[in-house]
Amino acid sequence: MSIRFCSDEEEIPISLEASWLGNDLNISISGGDKGHIGAVALAQARPSLSDPMITSASTSVITICGHKEDRLACEIAEKAATEINGVVSVACGIHIGDATDEQIAAIISSVKRLLEQLIQHIRSSRSDSD
Repeated sequence: MSIRFCSDEEEIPISLEASWLGNDLNISISGGDKGHIGAVALAQARPSLSDPMITSASTSVITICGHKEDRLACEIAEKAATEINGVVSVACGIHIGDATDEQIAAIISSVKRLLEQLIQHIRSSRSDSD
């Protein structure tokens, strides 16, 4: 079963769809003029190297040449992995032709907001099952 969250900040449509694969979480983020796969990140939660009481994540990223979604995919994968204390994959592709700095900022803001909605949904689901 998957869940989907959408935004349209600055009239840039973006969707985040997440589905559980056992205990792992698969996230797809796409939008703009044409959704695609520009980067894929895979994160695994682990104890922080500086403080084992804190959960951190190790992440690997593959980026398609010429695409710039790698940092965003990495950040989303790490935050989600530490939230679920598990493994998360993120495929991200958002295209806006000749994007302005303001549009790029709006995209980043939208994706982070969509992730927060997903995290709230996960937390709510956990508390409902307790």
